[in-house]
Amino acid sequence: MNHAARWILLSDLHLDGSDSDPRHPGKVLPEFLRREVSETQPPGLEQHIIFVGDTFELVRLDEEQSLARLESIFKRHPETLGALQACAAAGVRLHFVCGNHDVELARPPVAARLSALLSPGDPTRVSVHPWLLYFPGVLVVEHGHLHHALHRIPEVLRTAVNGTDEVDLPPLAAWHANPTASRLSRAGAVARACVASERAERRVRRPAYDELLQTESLRLALDGTAVRELARLSRFRTVSALPVTATRMVLAAAGRNIHGGDQPPAAAARVAGILETYGSRVAWYVSAHTHRALETTLEGSPTRYINTGTWSSDVRGFGPDQADRQAFPYAVIDVADDGSTEGGLRYWRPVAG
Repeated sequence: MNHAARWILLSDLHLDGSDSDPRHPGKVLPEFLRREVSETQPPGLEQHIIFVGDTFELVRLDEEQSLARLESIFKRHPETLGALQACAAAGVRLHFVCGNHDVELARPPVAARLSALLSPGDPTRVSVHPWLLYFPGVLVVEHGHLHHALHRIPEVLRTAVNGTDEVDLPPLAAWHANPTASRLSRAGAVARACVASERAERRVRRPAYDELLQTESLRLALDGTAVRELARLSRFRTVSALPVTATRMVLAAAGRNIHGGDQPPAAAARVAGILETYGSRVAWYVSAHTHRALETTLEGSPTRYINTGTWSSDVRGFGPDQADRQAFPYAVIDVADDGSTEGGLRYWRPVAG
C-alpha cells in the first residue's frame, strides 16, 4: 500500500573524531536537520533521512576500535548527536547505508550502538544497510563503491555476519593501510589485495555466499535472482584494476585527484535494468562515493539517477559546490499517496552568521 512520504538523502560527511575539514560538516549538519527536517515536517507525513555512505571515518578499525571511534565522533560533535536524536524522537526514520569508509557500521555490535545512541527510546528507528536500501517503486540506494574495482569489497554481506576483520581490504585501502611503510612495501600490499579480491570474487559465486544473498533478498523484499545479479553486476579484475591503481598512486603522490566528468557511472543503468527485468522498477537510483553531485537521466531507462556528492571539502564535481563551498548537496524525493514521486538534487546553504 502506498502512502505519502519524504526521503532526504545526503552522503560523504566523513565525520571523524576531529573537526579538521575546512567545510566542517559536523557543525553544518545540525542546522540542516533542524531547518529542513524538524521545522518543516508536515503533520502525518512519514519522513526518512538516508545517509548514503561514508558518514563516518571508521575504515581499517576492528570492532572495539570502531565502537570507541563512534563514541568519540559524537563526543566531538554533540550538536549533531542532539539533532539526530531529535529527528528520531519526532518519528523520523534514520538510515545509514555503509560506504567503503564506514563498512564497519555493518558489524552488529556497532550498528546496535549507533541505534542506541541516536534513538535510545526506540532503536528500531535507526537502520544500518550493509549494501542496499530498496523501497518498492520509489528508490534503490547504495554507496556505489562496489562498482569501483579499487574500492570494491566483493563479500560485503559477510561484514554483517563475521565483521570486517574477515573481509579483505580492497586495493586502494591496502595502499593506505600503512602510510609510513616504503612504497615497495605498500605496492606489495596492493598486489596481495588484488589476489585476495580475485579469490573473493570466486567465493561470491559459491553456494555459501548465495545463502547470504538469499537472506538479504528477504530483508529487502526483492526477488532473489535480482539480488544475485546485482551482487555479480560488477567484478574485480586485476588486469584492468592495476593500471588504474598505479595512476591513482602517482596522482596522490603529486597531490592531485581524479575529478571525472558529469556522467552517471556505467553500472547505474544496469542496476535499473536488472530491477525492471524482475518487476521491481524504481523511479530513482541514488548513489554517492565519487564526491560528484549529479542528477541526470539513465539511457534506456525511466529511472532517474542522483549522486549526492559530498559535504566534505574534497569536492570533485562541477556543480555549484565546486565554486561555492557553502553549497551542500542533498536530494529530496517526495512520494504521493498514489505512489507517484517528484524531487531531485538540491543545494543547501547555511544561514549567514
